[in-house]
Amino acid sequence: MTTKDIIAEINDLPVEQRVDILNQILQDMNTSDPEIEKTWAEEARRRLDEFEEGKVKAIPGDQFDREVQELEKRYSE
Repeated sequence: MTTKDIIAEINDLPVEQRVDILNQILQDMNTSDPEIEKTWAEEARRRLDEFEEGKVKAIPGDQFDREVQELEKRYSE
């Protein structure tokens, strides 16, 4: 069975079943590695702890956006 055949069969199904198939495919594609998730959670915790302990300072979002735009401009020239 080719990809075209599978798509043709799916397109013949009622919309509700096609939505179910789509959702299942998206779920399967969005699965992540638990070890990677654990590492990111630890990093997020470390960063939050540093912020709460005053080791790092937050800046307003608009200032961050301006600084990123300046860097993009500087390095795209």
